[in-house]
Amino acid sequence: MASAESSPLMSFDHVKASVTEFARGFNHSYYQPLHLSILKGDWQSTKAFIDNDPTALTTKITILGRTALHVAAVSAQWHLIEKLLQHMPPNVLAELDFMGCTCLHYVAMGESINAAKALMAKNPSLTQVTDFKGFTPLIYSITSTRCKEMVWYLVLNTTDDRPGCPFSGPSASQLVALLTAAGFHDITMYLVQHYPNLATISDSNGSIILNVLSKLPSHFQSGHKFGFWKRFIYHCVPVEHEYLPPNHSNSGNTIWNALQNLVPSIKLLRDTKLKHVSAVRLVEFVSSQASTKNDNQFWQSFVSADIIFSATSSGIVEILRICFQFFPDLVWTHMPNEGYVAQIAIKNRQEKVFSLLCKMPIICKLLVLALDESQNTTSHLAARFASQVESISGASFQLQRELQWFKEVEKLDHPLHKEVKNQDGKTAWQVFKEEHKALLEEGKNWMKDTSNSCMLVATLIATIAFAAAITVPGGNNQDKGIPIFLSDNTFMVFAVSDALALFSSMASLLMFLAILNARFAEEDFVMELPKRLIIGMACMFFGVVSTMVAFGAALSMLLKERLKWAPIPIALLACVPIALFSKLQLPLFIQMIISTYGSRFSHIL
Repeated sequence: MASAESSPLMSFDHVKASVTEFARGFNHSYYQPLHLSILKGDWQSTKAFIDNDPTALTTKITILGRTALHVAAVSAQWHLIEKLLQHMPPNVLAELDFMGCTCLHYVAMGESINAAKALMAKNPSLTQVTDFKGFTPLIYSITSTRCKEMVWYLVLNTTDDRPGCPFSGPSASQLVALLTAAGFHDITMYLVQHYPNLATISDSNGSIILNVLSKLPSHFQSGHKFGFWKRFIYHCVPVEHEYLPPNHSNSGNTIWNALQNLVPSIKLLRDTKLKHVSAVRLVEFVSSQASTKNDNQFWQSFVSADIIFSATSSGIVEILRICFQFFPDLVWTHMPNEGYVAQIAIKNRQEKVFSLLCKMPIICKLLVLALDESQNTTSHLAARFASQVESISGASFQLQRELQWFKEVEKLDHPLHKEVKNQDGKTAWQVFKEEHKALLEEGKNWMKDTSNSCMLVATLIATIAFAAAITVPGGNNQDKGIPIFLSDNTFMVFAVSDALALFSSMASLLMFLAILNARFAEEDFVMELPKRLIIGMACMFFGVVSTMVAFGAALSMLLKERLKWAPIPIALLACVPIALFSKLQLPLFIQMIISTYGSRFSHIL
């Protein structure tokens, strides 16, 4: 039997040899009924077999050298584990199967805290037992990110004692990497505060924690784009400042606890914010621990160029801000074939990173002036077509976004660089025009198709409004030609609404006609064409609303003598098409306004 205290590191060949040798004398047919009954969770059949042969409780019943307890854990039969434990001696719980695992190793990968507690109650030293690779059950628990409570339980019940030494031994780097990748940053913070050596664990790629985090933009606030309400709740929801397990944490925020139980999305936002806050504090703690070391060579390799490159290209501005704060010289990091931080940010459209650099004016100007290996200026890099354009409706607004980014970077570049040619003999503007030729054509077609569609709607509104003005509800007085309902207040509502519908629809037609007659040059997509489209759509939307008001007023005049309550359902029904039009077109309209008049790149300067 494999000993818990002396489980040697074994290769796959050794494991295979052990299985082969054991299989020669193993009576498979005898133990098969017990094996199958455990897999099915049939306690009655399991108990009957064990009562008939008590040795089956502690012997290996599978070719892989697993006991009944192992089999119950692998098959996630948690209730059987608790029942089997009542009849098992404590030392059997520490036995390893031929895969090198105890029962707790398998239980750690599941979600049953009760099974883990039952095993620990029987044998408290199980958390220190290692498999053939030197891994404790704690590392196995992190392979399943679904049960954070299991990880917390094992963290609190695992010490840094031999033989595992999970927090200082060879497996410590694996532990830190897995915890960080799983997003359990609050648990990682708890561990690095108790075992500071974990914060500065590094390999050939630099800091393990920073290296993993630099590839996970979704673990930071900068990597999330919330809607208005989610963003509001995100900023309001509190998170704990102490890194403790759920049952040990401060439960003072009873209101939010009640709200998140009623609204699951609030709990999701709270967990997301906890992950983001913990990730930032983890980076701060790791950087502060590294900066306390006086070895200059250490921290230069600790925050490697790969980490800075990954954080920059992914737009994780939090990592960069903290690293530049503790290690200012990292801002001069240069990656072969990629350039400096500013150039990497420009190529990957990471405006937040570029904005961070712009807060260091002198450094930013020096970085912007640098040329890459192909003699490209920063304007040349900004002129390239982005492989990942932010999702926005319409090719014309994608082109607008590209132009806005190019213009903002060009403002920071040296004026002489406008005429500088790269290795291919092209200026930055020539590169932009060539790279965006296809997008320009798509934008032109999109703008024309949209204008034609809107013109059809505007023409229909104008036609209806003009016809309604000639044939007013109720007709005219035969002697004077004055409308019969002229003295009615509802008629005045009809007349004004109808006039507004006609005027706004005509204005809309003129704006869309101006778009169709435009020259469609690249510069026109920045302001001129979007402005015309915004005005045209606003007038058309106003025309739709005015038309529905005029129709409702006309119908109310005709029916109110017979049905006094008629205006109420008419008004409600008139709101339906307006609401549908708003739901379908208003998001695009607001998006166009923000993109045109509230450029997100304006903060760079």
